[in-house]
Amino acid sequence: MKLNKIINYLEKKYIKVNNINYNFNVGDNISVYYSYSNIKEENDKLKKRNKVKNQILTGYVISKKGNNKFNKTFIIRKIINNIGVEITFFLYSPYIKDIKINKRGKVKKAKLYYIRKLFNKKIKIKK
Repeated sequence: MKLNKIINYLEKKYIKVNNINYNFNVGDNISVYYSYSNIKEENDKLKKRNKVKNQILTGYVISKKGNNKFNKTFIIRKIINNIGVEITFFLYSPYIKDIKINKRGKVKKAKLYYIRKLFNKKIKIKK
């Protein structure tokens, strides 16, 4: 009982839910707007630059995992130049700026790992 109270307290304190749409499911085509910095702490010149890069990744959600808010993750798969790229994001990461749903997909499985073996034209998800 005490552990649940501690977890709830930490979730309220440290997880800040922005106005981001988290209502996507497996099979949806989404765009994730995220930013990251390329700063190394050893070099003072790089610290002064403070460059933050903004990226957009558009692809299909192939899985969602996690029980509580701290470890919820989702995997996006995109094909770039006939090479499959998968990126795992934490759902409530501070680096995620926005999530936009492009197309809703209707799938029968909770994990779409079989898409890894298929090529571009064979990937068909019902809309």
